[in-house]
Amino acid sequence: MAWIVALLVTAFLSLGPARADDAILHVNNQQSLVVGIAPLHTTEFALDAQGATVSNTVSGTRYLFGYDQARTRTLLGIPDLYTDLEISLAGGTLRYKGQSIGATGTTTALDQSVSYVQEAIRIRVGRSLHLLGSGKLALTPFLGVSQLAWARDAPASGIATFYDHEDLEAGALAQASLPYRLVLGADAAVGRALAASVLGGGSGNLVYASTASFALKLDHRTAHDWHQRLEIRQTFHRYGQFPDISGNFAPRRTSDLAIMLEFGTEASIL
Repeated sequence: MAWIVALLVTAFLSLGPARADDAILHVNNQQSLVVGIAPLHTTEFALDAQGATVSNTVSGTRYLFGYDQARTRTLLGIPDLYTDLEISLAGGTLRYKGQSIGATGTTTALDQSVSYVQEAIRIRVGRSLHLLGSGKLALTPFLGVSQLAWARDAPASGIATFYDHEDLEAGALAQASLPYRLVLGADAAVGRALAASVLGGGSGNLVYASTASFALKLDHRTAHDWHQRLEIRQTFHRYGQFPDISGNFAPRRTSDLAIMLEFGTEASIL
C-alpha cells in the first residue's frame, strides 16, 4: 500500500488544477441526506476443542441513513482541494447460522435472529485533476481515514458482540460530465485497519484487517442547486484471527453492499 500512497501524494502536490466543468464542480460542492438498503454477509471462524475450524455466517439486509458533504475549494494555497465527509447509521435484523461451541468443546446447530446496529464515519481529502482540456473528465486521488463500529445482540442466547476499527485508505474518484446535467462517477479505494477489535462472544484484537471499496454514482442536477444521486457501493473487509481463537468466533470476511439514494443541495444546511 505504501507505493500507492506515495503516488497519490506526488499527484496531490505536483499536478495542475482541475479546471473541471460546471457540472462536476456542482456535484463536488453539495451536502446530501442519504437513505438506502444495505445487504450484509459476514463469515466468522473459530476452533473447536480438537482444533478443527468451525464457520458461521451472519447475513441480512439493513436500513441505512446518513449525511454526506463534499467541497472543492482553494485551501492553504492549494487549489481544487477536495474534501468529503460521510456519516451513516444502519440497522436491522440479521440471521446468524452455523454452530455454537459449548464450554466442553461440543458443537450445537445454531440458527437465530440477531439485532444489529452500525455507525460509520469517513473523511477523504484529495485534489481534483483535469484529464481533458474541456474539463469534462476529472480524476481525484485521495487519502482517507474512517471509523466503523457495530453492535450485535442475540436475544435468544443473551450474547452481545461489539466491534470497532479505524483505518487509513488510499484511492481515486473518476468523474465524467454527461448531457442533461448528469455526472457519472466511480471510485475505488484500498485500506488497512489501524486497530480492529471485537468484544463479547469471543474477545480480542484481530491481528490483520484490510479493506477495499468500489462505488458507482450517477448524479442529476434537477434545479439551480438541487441534486439527486444514486450510489451503489461494495465494501469488503478481510481479517486475521485472535492469537488464541479456540471456542471464540471472530469475523474473517465481510461483504457489505449499499444501495443509496441521496438528496442534496449546494446551499448551506449545516
